Amino acid sequence: MTTTIRINEDVKQLLKLKSAETGITQLDLANKYILKGLKEDDTPTNIMSISDIEAMLSFDKPEGDENLEKLDGASHSDLPTNSVELKKIVTGKYDIFR
Repeated sequence: MTTTIRINEDVKQLLKLKSAETGITQLDLANKYILKGLKEDDTPTNIMSISDIEAMLSFDKPEGDENLEKLDGASHSDLPTNSVELKKIVTGKYDIFR
């Protein structure tokens, strides 16, 4: 598989110089550097696997759950229960104490 990527002009020039110095093609150098960077990257990831996503999606009943409807109104809270509002609170984009 080949793909096109955009890189900074300065990096492009350094890659061209390194290629001229070593005799290794720019493509081979780019692949080498990217692979090395990927191997050394210790950035934590929260990416779910396809099988994890499929398992999570198949867990929910598409038709809904009648037991959840029985719980509707069982408790009262002044906090928002709207998922969009909750996300705003969690991400700090909304202040619930205003």
